[in-house]
Amino acid sequence: MPSTRVEALAYPALAMATVAVSFSAIFNRLAPDGPATIVWVRMAITAVLLAPLALRDARAGALPRSASDWSVVALSGVLLAAHFLTWTASLRHTSVASSVLLVSLHPVLVAVLGRRLLGEGVSLRLIAGLGLALVGTAITAAGDLRVSTEALGGDLLAIAGSITFAGYLLVGRRVRSRYGAAGYSVPVYSVVAVIALLAAPLSGAAVVPRPRTTLACLGLAVVCTVLGHTVFNWTLRHLRAVIVSLAFLGEPPITALLAIPFLGEWPPRSAVMGGVAVLLGLGFALTEPAPVPVAEEAAAQ
Repeated sequence: MPSTRVEALAYPALAMATVAVSFSAIFNRLAPDGPATIVWVRMAITAVLLAPLALRDARAGALPRSASDWSVVALSGVLLAAHFLTWTASLRHTSVASSVLLVSLHPVLVAVLGRRLLGEGVSLRLIAGLGLALVGTAITAAGDLRVSTEALGGDLLAIAGSITFAGYLLVGRRVRSRYGAAGYSVPVYSVVAVIALLAAPLSGAAVVPRPRTTLACLGLAVVCTVLGHTVFNWTLRHLRAVIVSLAFLGEPPITALLAIPFLGEWPPRSAVMGGVAVLLGLGFALTEPAPVPVAEEAAAQ
């Protein structure tokens, strides 16, 4: 269990953020424009909404200042933009289930690289919970997996989305202790918005969104980004990167449930069984005691 009151609040915040990002597919379905248009409008709205909080962080000195700080922020923004663009594009070339399965591999990368780069220990309980959650993701995808030359490009894009998102979480975990949540998030989201805006004409997407896209992006900004990704950024200051990464595996089954009332879509049996396995794995992993850091393990040996 967490050792401080703030860390205790991080777990409910993590759960809330997971539910919030699960609305992403719902809002994306309502937007008629292309991926780059959706991404730049969504992130631009989010940056404007969070600007007052970023100014508060700036007054408190919790904003990036040095050139090295801003280079890290830029790297984080590039990685997040690459994740959004590659994963969204993958949905046009391969099945939704295949894309979700491949992009959901990021907790494995975070667990391995987090141990090597951040010195964050990984317990057997967490590994077991992660394994069960990944099995559940595979079961969910089993009913819709397809193997074809056409789908290969989409699969590779989904893998790229997984790698870049793992990098985004690791960078955030490394630097979040120095910045406020808004002071870090607003510059990162601004970088994402600029990259997506530049990518829009190159990908054939509209630069100016349609009214329906703007409304959908407002929902994406408020629910999925402010209450979702930004809260995830806050939890990175108090929880290990692998825990935050693992929470994202709750998104597919929750999205499947949300699709029933909002889109009138009922999940197939494989999605129900896989979703149960994912949620059980998350519950098992997220209730583990905090492990001993790698550095302390080495000192004790």
